[in-house]
Amino acid sequence: MTKKILVPVADGTEELEAICIVDVLKRAGADVTIASVNEEIVKASQGTRCFSDALIQDCIDKTYDLIVLPGGIPGVNNLSDSEVLIELL
Repeated sequence: MTKKILVPVADGTEELEAICIVDVLKRAGADVTIASVNEEIVKASQGTRCFSDALIQDCIDKTYDLIVLPGGIPGVNNLSDSEVLIELL
């Protein structure tokens, strides 16, 4: 059975912590959704622009086997400000 995994991202998320975990999980066969708590395009901690698969509010009615929270400053602060993400957690 394929595991459904959510990786929330926000402006300021650490690129390596988000993209590397997504890569590893996809290689393992997981169904990974990258969901932004901001806009569709996220400006990561080192200035890299990353596209999300969805906005976090589009994920609220779905069930996930795992939610992985990448770090980065101010990314973690922006993630913690998302009421939708807190509800999912």
